[in-house]
Amino acid sequence: MAGKFLEYIKSVLKKPKASIFLMFLVISFFIWFLISLSDTYTSHVSFKLNYSGIPEDKLILGKPKTSLTTNIETSGFKILNYRIFRRDVFLNLTDFKKEGNKYYLLPDAIEEVINIQHKSVNIRRVAVDSLILKLGVNEKKYVKVIPKIHISYAEDYQLRDSLKITPDSIWVRGPEDVVKTITAIETEDMEYKNVRSDFNYTVPLNIPDSVENIEFQTKKVSVEGVVERYSEKIILVPVQVENLPENISLRIYPEKIKLLCKAPISELKRINENAFKVVCNYNEISEETTYLIPQLIEQPKFLSSVKILDRKVEFLIKKQ
Repeated sequence: MAGKFLEYIKSVLKKPKASIFLMFLVISFFIWFLISLSDTYTSHVSFKLNYSGIPEDKLILGKPKTSLTTNIETSGFKILNYRIFRRDVFLNLTDFKKEGNKYYLLPDAIEEVINIQHKSVNIRRVAVDSLILKLGVNEKKYVKVIPKIHISYAEDYQLRDSLKITPDSIWVRGPEDVVKTITAIETEDMEYKNVRSDFNYTVPLNIPDSVENIEFQTKKVSVEGVVERYSEKIILVPVQVENLPENISLRIYPEKIKLLCKAPISELKRINENAFKVVCNYNEISEETTYLIPQLIEQPKFLSSVKILDRKVEFLIKKQ
């Protein structure tokens, strides 16, 4: 049924008189629309707010209002234009009244400013009680950079020293109420696998979305490290006895104990018994004591690990 009706409409529109009638109908509607737009109406439109005149050492704290809805009275043409192309309103700090560190602008004053900047429309009412700005100090401070770097090394390879972060701290600058909440800044989580050589990675900082209006000294840092191949070596080191009385001689067995040392291959040849100090404490001996525990108290700094293989030392006491 609907199909037949559509076919009937198409057949009617194909007739010359119907086409002429439709054309006049469209023209009449367009003329009526233009006449309607020339009349005066009251309607609401939105303005974008821009603030100026803020002292260089001050910043607006919080989130100031960025738009304002008002009722305007003007022609339909103007209303349509203002709705399609949102206009700016520029508010200077001198327009505001001061109360402590707060500045406020009452509705009457807002209407006056808009009327001055947009004379072709009549502002009837603004949809806000007042505009309030709170100014604070433009504060600057340094915070530590915390690397969130996960590195796995190839077999027998490891980091020679600690990671070097450049810069290891950066300044942040912005509204004091936001800056005081920032105690450190982390890097993005980064993972590097099977590393076997020196590296210098550029890593972005993880700046939270919640931090607004803050200037950072930099938004990336470099992470450097020296990587070497490591190996192990067993060395024999003599055991010394501390706190031995003058009238007592103490014989220990073994006199030298084994240490398993891990170090960069380039440093293995520097390892010798003179670089270590292993001691046993005579004061630990009691009637029940049958052995002493050797303690390593000195070792080369370039070693990554040292393990005492001989954990017990037997002894024989002789009085002189």
